[in-house]
Amino acid sequence: VSRESAAPGGGSIAALAGSLGAALSSMVANLTANRRGSEAVDAVLNQAAEKAQELKFQLANGVDADTNAFNVYMEARRLPKATEEQKKRRLKAEQDGLKRAVQIPLQTAEASLKAIEIAQTVVQYGNPNSITDVGVGAQMAYAGVKGGVYNVLINLKDITDDAFVKRMKQTCALLEEKAAAKLNTVLQRVEAKIL
Repeated sequence: VSRESAAPGGGSIAALAGSLGAALSSMVANLTANRRGSEAVDAVLNQAAEKAQELKFQLANGVDADTNAFNVYMEARRLPKATEEQKKRRLKAEQDGLKRAVQIPLQTAEASLKAIEIAQTVVQYGNPNSITDVGVGAQMAYAGVKGGVYNVLINLKDITDDAFVKRMKQTCALLEEKAAAKLNTVLQRVEAKIL
């Protein structure tokens, strides 16, 4: 990032943001679990910590996956186009590359939404002294959702499969709606405890 190169770019950073968000929820769950005296709460927090760790690693892997997907598309753009057959082959490779470049940030947005859902649990049961860490984590995960959605949308503009484009736009709108509502729930709980 920050060099004269298009990759890694926003999709990779969205995955990193989501990973950091999941990591903060995992941290707070781990700091709290098995210290509060309630087996039921401990079970909830241990499960949240485990799921958050899985998401952290999945999203961290998305950093390179996004760059790799973009590179596949760029390779397709460099294919020869002198003959009609070459043009057809190139167009198909470009469309396939764009669809792959859509799937990776979509996975980032979906996993980041799950990280916000985990934050909803952790903010409810986590140590009050670490509550702001959950709030920061939820906001990082929200950046993962928004960043993933942005990268889906920008790649859709050159895809010629109208049904695919429509389906992806609907999916993105739903992801954004859910993420905003869940983030709001987390932040309300955080702010109720610190203000």
